[in-house]
Amino acid sequence: MHVTKIVKKGKKDVIIHFDSDEKLFLTVDVFLKSGLKKNEVISDDRFSFLVKENRLFHIKQRAFRYLGRRLHSTSELRTKLLQKGYEKNLIDEVIDELKIRNYLDDAEFAKMFVEEKVKLKLWGEKKLKNELIKRGIKSEIISEVLNSHISQDNTFNNAMTIAAKKYETLKNRNLEPDAIKRKLVTFLSSRGYNYDDIKIVCEKLISENDSYD
Repeated sequence: MHVTKIVKKGKKDVIIHFDSDEKLFLTVDVFLKSGLKKNEVISDDRFSFLVKENRLFHIKQRAFRYLGRRLHSTSELRTKLLQKGYEKNLIDEVIDELKIRNYLDDAEFAKMFVEEKVKLKLWGEKKLKNELIKRGIKSEIISEVLNSHISQDNTFNNAMTIAAKKYETLKNRNLEPDAIKRKLVTFLSSRGYNYDDIKIVCEKLISENDSYD
């Protein structure tokens, strides 16, 4: 095929016209990288290659937009790109490249996720683990991150902090002591704390409050 005309469309795209009446739509970036010129002859294989390169470019740009908003796990990013209708094999190519270039790192994602949720929401270990599993993080990464970022003392203090706030809210509703305790247990469990910590926290709050004397 001979290139008969090259027309720029807007600021980001170029249309390549061929003597076969076919047209090739490329982004400016892919076009400049291709080195295509008017009257140049290209094979069917090169035509297909440029179509693929253009598709990959769009997938990368979409991926960078997602990553620019916040860190994503590999699974999260793959799911979002699939939902946009991109081809799985091309998505896999882009993801492999992003990993090589350190734009995508599940271990770093898990670390940042745990640090944020513990600091801002005071989540317990169970909830952290479940949420990381939902995001496709491998079990060995989860174990490593939780072991290095979660301490028993910190866990207990966080449980006590959110339980105390919840306790004050429940007291203001004039509930019976047993009802308050049940709701506290349910609340702490939903935040990912284990039974032993929940039991100790509830007993401590109850023993320090006159309502339970």
